Formats: sequence, C-alpha cells, structure tokens
Amino acid sequence: MSRLQPVPRTKGQVFTSFDGAPPVTPPYWVPTIRFSDLVKAAGKPEAKSLWIDPRQDRQFMQAVKQRRVMTVVQKPGSSKKDFGEVGFHQQPHASYFVFPRPIPAGTNSKVVGIKYDLIAEPTVKDPVSERELRPVKKSRPPGPTRRHKPVQKIFNVLLRREAVIETSITVTARTESAAKKKAIELARTQLFETSKAVLRTEVKHVH
Repeated sequence: MSRLQPVPRTKGQVFTSFDGAPPVTPPYWVPTIRFSDLVKAAGKPEAKSLWIDPRQDRQFMQAVKQRRVMTVVQKPGSSKKDFGEVGFHQQPHASYFVFPRPIPAGTNSKVVGIKYDLIAEPTVKDPVSERELRPVKKSRPPGPTRRHKPVQKIFNVLLRREAVIETSITVTARTESAAKKKAIELARTQLFETSKAVLRTEVKHVH
C-alpha cells in the first residue's frame, strides 16, 4: 500500500501513517467534523476489531480504499475525550469504525463528539429465532418399573431315583452272552451295599 501523505493539522498533534512511517507533527490547521454530522452523511458505522493483520482482511482493506473507515483515538488514563481521524491509522489503543457509505471529508480530518450509542449493531449471519431461545423443558426421568411377583402354584413332580453300583464278577462260560447271563445270576445272590452306590435322580413327569 502506498504511503499516506500527512495532512496539515493543529500544532502538537501527532500523525502515525499506516505504513509505519515516523510520526509527523505539522504546525497547521486540521478540519474538524462532528461525529453526529458524519453519521448523517455516511450512515451508522459498525465497530471493527482487528484480530488479524489488516492487510489480510480483504473486506476491511476494501472499506479503507472506499474511504469508509475512521480511526478512533483513545487515551487510556487521560481526561481527554476520544476523537476520530478519517482514514485508517493503525496505532495502540485505537478502535476502527466502518461506515456503510464513503466519508465526505478529507483524509486525517479530525472527528469530535464521538457518541458510541450511534454505532450500528453488528449484523448476525445466523440469527437465532425467538423459539430457539426459549428454555427447554426438562422431561422427568421414568420411575422405577414395578415388578410383579409371580403367583405361587402347586406342582406334582414324578421322579425316578436309582442307586447304581459297579461290581466286577469273574465267571466261566463258553460265550460272551452266556457269561453276561451267569454274572447277572451271581450278582442277585450278593449283598447290595448302598453306601457304595451312586444315586441318580431323573424327572419323569410334572403336572
């Protein structure tokens, strides 16, 4: 960006150009404009916050080229009132107003009588409807489910209980079938020791 030439102003005021040139203190008169008159001519401005390098903000730099930007000079800790300078003059403790129409005044003209209540509210890109702002009613959590106790019924269960014991018997026979038959006959004559038996229980029927 080309260097902005300083415009003659009141003695004692310091001008800081956008491209970082050293301050200039010209001993000449500077045009003065009231902020309310500027609003009538150029419309209500919006406050602009420079979160990034202004050279990277195309929309803001376009407004600078169209003469729609004013620098508001603020002096923290001073009793002097805030005042404006037509154009973009980057400096500490300054804010910037962007007007909807070109400012009909020379660059670096002084603007007095800053009224912050004349600033336009920033446009919201995604406005929230009134319905969405209403508080959402919290639904009550479901109470504990009641478990019904099963009704007690009477059943008749038929069981088969068997005592099983394995015994080894030695017999003499001509064939295997004859040996099985002879072993069964001998087992019937022997004492059945229930203490050594295995008890098996089987459900046969329920009604």
